[in-house]
Amino acid sequence: MTAVTKAAIKAIKFYKHVVQSVEKFIQKCRPEYKVPGLYVIDSIVRQSRHQFGADKDVFAPRFAKNVTLTFQHLFKCPPEDRARVVRVLNLWQKNHVFKVEVIQPLLDMADPERAKQMQPVCSTTLWVGHLDKKTTDVELRNIFEAIGPVQSIDLIPPRGCAYVCYETRLDAHNALNKLKNLRVGNRQQPVQMAWAPGKGVKGKEHKQYWDDHAGTTYLPWEKLEGKDLESLAEGGYIDNETLPPDQKKDVAPSESGSQESQE
Repeated sequence: MTAVTKAAIKAIKFYKHVVQSVEKFIQKCRPEYKVPGLYVIDSIVRQSRHQFGADKDVFAPRFAKNVTLTFQHLFKCPPEDRARVVRVLNLWQKNHVFKVEVIQPLLDMADPERAKQMQPVCSTTLWVGHLDKKTTDVELRNIFEAIGPVQSIDLIPPRGCAYVCYETRLDAHNALNKLKNLRVGNRQQPVQMAWAPGKGVKGKEHKQYWDDHAGTTYLPWEKLEGKDLESLAEGGYIDNETLPPDQKKDVAPSESGSQESQE
């Protein structure tokens, strides 16, 4: 723990990469390593605040950007470890490491019933990178429609990338797996592919709820109030059965089976 903390502080110029690495570890590690990952965050933030002062600490604000998603993964720890997570949150609140409005929703997540009140918006959109700038919409459509019907392609030639939106989650999942070594045009380097948030949840207000590994945005139910659910589902889908009881009538049933929602 000490060595990791020292290395993080030493690499402060690259603090964004340090934070991302810790978040990725917590996201992908086995349940028994979730809490140790939290202790790494705590150690880095405490040392940074001690060494540079709370006002100049860059780690806590950066961890705060994705803190909701990070704690969604942390609460996948063994049930007996949940108390340790809550203990760290209480210490953070007591020492004003994060604002109350940041801490309280995380404490609420410790309640299993609260955790159920998260609405998954499952993406059917893929980001495709490392494309030749001369790549055309027709070329991409011919390739990706071999997997299944494509709803839209948003090609961005100056950046050498595109967003491919499938009609179903299953086809998007299959494309992600079957085309990962794809080469387009004259480029010898294969393209890069990853889940991308659908247009409906692409804004900054939803960024902290995005899980790039699952290809799903997990929105707290209260964030759905006053929202147009059909707009939120653009570029993805919302399973009617997972909605709050009073909103199930507001969105059409998904054509792609719910069993693909967590692929």
